[in-house]
Amino acid sequence: MMIDLTPMQQSAVAAAKTSFLLGAAGTGKSTVLQRRLLRLLADGEPAYTILVLVAEPERRQAYLDAVHESGLGPYADLNVISYNQMAMEMTALFWPLVARPAGFTHPHQPPTVLSYDLAQLLMWYVVTPLLEAGAFANLRLRPQQIVSQVLDTLNRAALNGLTLDEAVERQTATWAGEPERLLHLQDAAKAARAFRKSCLDNSLLDLSLVIEVFDRQLVQHPEFHRYFEERYRHLIVDNVEEFTPAGQHFVHDLMTKVETAVIAYDAGGGYKRFMAADPRGANKFRSRCAHLFEFEGSFIAPPEAGHLANLVENHLLHTSKPTAEAAKMIVGVVDGRYRREMILNLVNQLAAIIAEEGIRPREVAIIAPYLDGALRYTLTQTLAQAGLPTRLLRRRSSPREEPRIRAWLTWLALAHPAWEVHPSPYDVAEALTLSIRGLDPARAELLTEQLYRPDGPDLLPVSELPDRLQERVGMGFAGLVEELRVWLVEAGEDGRFPLDTFLYNLFNQLLSQKRFQPEPDVVGAAVCDWLMQTAVRLRQSASSIGFRTPAEVGRAFIEGINQGLVTANPPELGDPPDPDGILISTIYGYLLAGNPVRLQVWLETAATGWWDIPNQPLSNAFVLAPSWDSQKQWTMDEDFHIRNELLSRIVRGLTSRCADGILLANSDLDRRGQRREGPLWRALQPVRAVRSFMLYS
Repeated sequence: MMIDLTPMQQSAVAAAKTSFLLGAAGTGKSTVLQRRLLRLLADGEPAYTILVLVAEPERRQAYLDAVHESGLGPYADLNVISYNQMAMEMTALFWPLVARPAGFTHPHQPPTVLSYDLAQLLMWYVVTPLLEAGAFANLRLRPQQIVSQVLDTLNRAALNGLTLDEAVERQTATWAGEPERLLHLQDAAKAARAFRKSCLDNSLLDLSLVIEVFDRQLVQHPEFHRYFEERYRHLIVDNVEEFTPAGQHFVHDLMTKVETAVIAYDAGGGYKRFMAADPRGANKFRSRCAHLFEFEGSFIAPPEAGHLANLVENHLLHTSKPTAEAAKMIVGVVDGRYRREMILNLVNQLAAIIAEEGIRPREVAIIAPYLDGALRYTLTQTLAQAGLPTRLLRRRSSPREEPRIRAWLTWLALAHPAWEVHPSPYDVAEALTLSIRGLDPARAELLTEQLYRPDGPDLLPVSELPDRLQERVGMGFAGLVEELRVWLVEAGEDGRFPLDTFLYNLFNQLLSQKRFQPEPDVVGAAVCDWLMQTAVRLRQSASSIGFRTPAEVGRAFIEGINQGLVTANPPELGDPPDPDGILISTIYGYLLAGNPVRLQVWLETAATGWWDIPNQPLSNAFVLAPSWDSQKQWTMDEDFHIRNELLSRIVRGLTSRCADGILLANSDLDRRGQRREGPLWRALQPVRAVRSFMLYS
């Protein structure tokens, strides 16, 4: 159903030439962009000529839904896309024009696009020999963190319009701490250059090369100009403050070629600064547009939400904005000595609020600074026990944290002993427990002690079990273990199946059968699907990356996941997320998704995680930004200020997306038993005494 527009919104929808929409979240900017799109289509403009650029891929669905619900006809040619994805597609399409000038060794060889997963894997094989040679000595980072931070430097350099050498120089020149860190930065630069050389030699396109080639080569090419000028006549840009300098450069260049452009800027946004978002640079579009529309007054949040954001900002940044109505935004405080007690109390309060106040679960968001596996599990299980559905929003995860994935990798290794991957006895016992319903950990451990030989690695036949142990384990379970052993031996024989085929057969031929899992194995199906997709990507790219044999591919597949490499495409485990469930998300995941709710829960409000920034000694996102003076050093004062500034922005972004109120939930002690009182908790001290759980007075 179409909502009525305000006079300013109507003017912005109808404006000719170029327009800049400025306002906080919830003031109606995205509605204008969607109506602008519908107006163009209704006026007979072909969808093929309209380009909608969004900051996040998840935001594209809102535009597609708007067109679909309007009934305006076919729109398959409508392009709603993020800048990174546009760069990826265009670089692949125009590859013959850019490969040679971009420095690729074999320009006639078609490119292989590296997903984030595969880029990490390639970087892992670059970093490992450096570590063995003594690089990064005394640096308190796990190898996986080194891998991700070197990739971050490459990506941030490209997204900020810097060369790799310029990025290395900036990081070195701005460091004001201990001299040993300069050696670590030199090691990181060596790894980055080796990775880049491997990509250029083998026609591999990671994100950094995609952006660099697109921004420096393709956007300037006459043939590319001709393509865009002949296709696109109208440009719509959502959340330009979340665009990187490279993305903003593309928008600026395209503005000179289209008939109309509408650009929306979320005041107070810029949450992707860790990934090179440049909110300051986005301000330049304000003066470059023919029309400026400033939106005030939220359609979502009440005035007291702004007062609460002011309260936090006053505390952190020493401003003096009005806060008189701030307390009205806090609907309650849930306490607990430990995390589990806090979660139990929180779920009880949520159940009461939902029942008494008529709030639907989908109108509630639980927002946390971090979502480790234990917190995620306890929270979702406790909510499920209370009959409250959930939907989890995850942007990245480490697959090795999922027990089922570890289990399947264990069976993959045991089926291929020539790969020389040796699971621990704990891994095998855990895999047995997860693969055979009803087999408890004690008996699984007993079976592992008797039958598993890590040196192989292999499982001995169940006939090797003494009779007394067979009776203790149970003949039924022992028979299933033997069936599993025989299947692994036969399926792994001579590498007869590719990785993805092996994983498909493992689930469908064996582990999904009722004798192993009497009930439908939803989690197993999700694990199978994710592992297969990941294996296919690796197998298709293996020769380009440098893996020549099935053993090399298989070993890289297992070790990459086991080493903790993260994925931007996390598996959906368990029952499918309920679209009507309570949203559970990290701070930035929620802010970038942009979905307003009636009730927010700020989980672990006293945790310093709300104020922390990632520990990235090898890749400082802030000094790589164009707005940073390359001769200015990064000091503790700068670090402290940026933390306060980011937390202030976070709170303003959250409150602007909340209609009714905020429930604070906190445990007195952290996992180590330490009492905590982080900056957000201290900033909220004047309003924390409110204990009423009624949303309406």
